[in-house]
Amino acid sequence: MVLKENISVGFIGTYTKNESKGIYRINFDTISGNIENINLAYNIENPTYLTLDRERHILYSTCKINEKAGVSSFKYWKEDNKLHLINSNLSEEKPPCHVSLNNSHEILISSNYHENKMFVYKTLDGLILNSPMLGSHSGSSVNQLRQEKPHIHCSMFTDDDKYILSIDLGIDKMIVSSIKDGKLYQNENLSYTFPAGTGPRHITYANGKHYYYVLSELTSEIFVFDYKAKSNIVFENIQTLSSLSKDYKGTKSGSAIRIHKNNKFLYTSDRGNNSLSLFHINSDNGKLKYIDTISCNGDSPRDFQLDPSGKFLLCANENSDNISIFSINSITGELTFIKSENIPTPTCIEFI
Repeated sequence: MVLKENISVGFIGTYTKNESKGIYRINFDTISGNIENINLAYNIENPTYLTLDRERHILYSTCKINEKAGVSSFKYWKEDNKLHLINSNLSEEKPPCHVSLNNSHEILISSNYHENKMFVYKTLDGLILNSPMLGSHSGSSVNQLRQEKPHIHCSMFTDDDKYILSIDLGIDKMIVSSIKDGKLYQNENLSYTFPAGTGPRHITYANGKHYYYVLSELTSEIFVFDYKAKSNIVFENIQTLSSLSKDYKGTKSGSAIRIHKNNKFLYTSDRGNNSLSLFHINSDNGKLKYIDTISCNGDSPRDFQLDPSGKFLLCANENSDNISIFSINSITGELTFIKSENIPTPTCIEFI
């Protein structure tokens, strides 16, 4: 069976509390914005974050199996509603919170918020190999409830695969590391320290550009960096601005940040006021202009994703057990709410 051209396949990561059983698969209509089918693709505990090797048809996930936690890999095909387990690599007590791949899809990174661990695995056609490189951080910051120790929330390679960037909420740092002769090295002189209490969470970059964007959780701010691989200052902070409207005075809890494939629009989500925000990206200097903040039409928008057509945004609202679907204005980037679909405790969305 061949899926229709207007159908994109997506996978949903979840917390397996309440009704969730694991990783779900959806068929998404890129013309109507409808989710046509929802199936349990694989029964596994706490697959809260996913990443894809689309060329090899492999999905990687955080997970917990019995008393151990770590990462698992799966084979998928568009025509098959199920995922097929390749292997798991388990050495942690609590599940990681983030996974990412390098450009060649041969290195997998997992970040563990609770255990202050960053594992760098080699992979072979989806096999997650043993003997990973292990990174950890040291220190604390001013928020005694959230920053009493390091909390690695997100790690990924730079677009040229030269460095690994680890965003640590607990110590207000972006740690820059590199791999040399099979070993992981922290480049402290290249790392960036955020203002105390910022609580940086996630990072993204514009494809084909040298601008990187970090969203903070505790202060709901966006930090814009100019990446200069051959400079003494590899990451220069060129702009800092709120991810919320200037008049907002309530609780702040920045969660996800993503860039539209046209490199013109940047979006963020915030669990403090259950919202999505839109920014325009200046193509000349990478700086942002705040446009608008709207309701996410759910509770706790932990993450969101843009569909492959670039016409829709799907928001995973963890506490209200739903995915809210928005259309994207191709000229302005503005979002219009279309509908909501029930999926238990969604936390991450990835499209094939």
